[in-house]
Amino acid sequence: MTLVPVAPSSSSSSSQPASLVVVVDVTPMLPGGGNGGAKWVALSLIREFLRQRPGWSWWLLTTAANDGFLGEMFPAAHRLRVLDEQGHVIAPPTLQALPGGARADLLFCPFTAPFHATPSVPTVSIVHDLQFAAYPQFFSRAEVEERGRHFSHAVVTCDMLVCVSDYVVEEVMRVTGLDRRRVRFVHNSMVDRLPTVGAETAATALADLGLQPHRYLLYPANTWPHKNHAMLITAAGMYFAAHPDSDLKLVCTGVSDDPRGRMLRDAAVRMGLGERVLFPGFQDEHRFVALITQARALIFPSLFEGFGIPVLEAMANAVPVLCANTTSLPEVAGDAALMFDPRRPRQIIGAIEAIETDPALGERLAAAGRRQAASLGTAASMAAGYLEIFAEALAERRRLSGLMRWQMLILRHWLAHHPTVAALVRFPGRLRHRIRRVPGRLLGQMQRVRAAASRRMPVLRLAMSRLRRLFSGSPP
Repeated sequence: MTLVPVAPSSSSSSSQPASLVVVVDVTPMLPGGGNGGAKWVALSLIREFLRQRPGWSWWLLTTAANDGFLGEMFPAAHRLRVLDEQGHVIAPPTLQALPGGARADLLFCPFTAPFHATPSVPTVSIVHDLQFAAYPQFFSRAEVEERGRHFSHAVVTCDMLVCVSDYVVEEVMRVTGLDRRRVRFVHNSMVDRLPTVGAETAATALADLGLQPHRYLLYPANTWPHKNHAMLITAAGMYFAAHPDSDLKLVCTGVSDDPRGRMLRDAAVRMGLGERVLFPGFQDEHRFVALITQARALIFPSLFEGFGIPVLEAMANAVPVLCANTTSLPEVAGDAALMFDPRRPRQIIGAIEAIETDPALGERLAAAGRRQAASLGTAASMAAGYLEIFAEALAERRRLSGLMRWQMLILRHWLAHHPTVAALVRFPGRLRHRIRRVPGRLLGQMQRVRAAASRRMPVLRLAMSRLRRLFSGSPP
């Protein structure tokens, strides 16, 4: 199934009201890079919403941790702090009676979970991925249950689910079987998100890390298991062992000082890669721009991505991309990346060798990357797509008769809080996961039976030999 991404129609301005009150729930937003790309999507959208619809009233539901910097970034938006320093609810927001007498016309949840949804207010949520269903082994049991509850709540509560790629649309449709009218997608088009950095700033950033322009590969990613750092470091060790004279380096930004980050650093040191693999941690936007624009290539061996924002950012800056061929990444990169299987270190090494030995390949990938990034649009077009979806959600509510609308809302509200709904929504994914494990289990059992038989074969042969001698009259 391939859907066409939502784009602003020619009548978008006339199809939308002149004034609306829209509440944006950013309570899950964390300082730093803890939210991954979802945070930058939310911030880009809010910035564009305020620019494109200045006559609308925008309310941000915030926490004690993010209220300050959101206020500095978006002084034109109203803020309502709903969580304190410990994460406890100060006062549940009443969308029908916001401070000053305002009443919400729509709730937007850029982090999926509609924590503060109410039946009388149309709700739109973003679904960034369903990684908890595809790779449950990367999460604790509690995290899988929590993410499943949030997704289930969004499925039964929201008027519209907006996915960040066609791949995520297919996964949502496959897992839930929802009506296609409720599932849309808008690409994370943020090619213009990053600032412009001067040559002096770029030179300083590289000098601080002991780097030379175009003599390092960049991998910007958190230390989440699906980011596949261990395999990349293994491949890097194999590459440097085969090319001891290479001056190429690997820079992994975003690796924090948590247990997994320390494990990766220790592994690089034990492999003798301490000077060749660098872990500078999270970088501010200007230093990150300096690193990505001066890299020999972006290398992106992730096992799972709902979109893959760093791939888009590298292409927009004409940086060659070496990219995994998994999930949404072929959709995002198109023909502008050298693809490899992220589970096979030899293929990762092959991609590194290709970009090092073939200058024409780097030039071709850089030019194709610019074209591919331009085709995905800008932050303005992304926000316009969401505004169209907001209008559709409001129009769908108005289309239903009064009694039917309230019956639907009451049913959704009941389902969203029913204890068995989350388990039912996740059931197809669990069933598929168990079915996928059956062939492996059968193969393992067959191998164990064969091994047991081979161990017993000498004893059986000796017994059969003695029986033949006994029945033939030969001495035993």
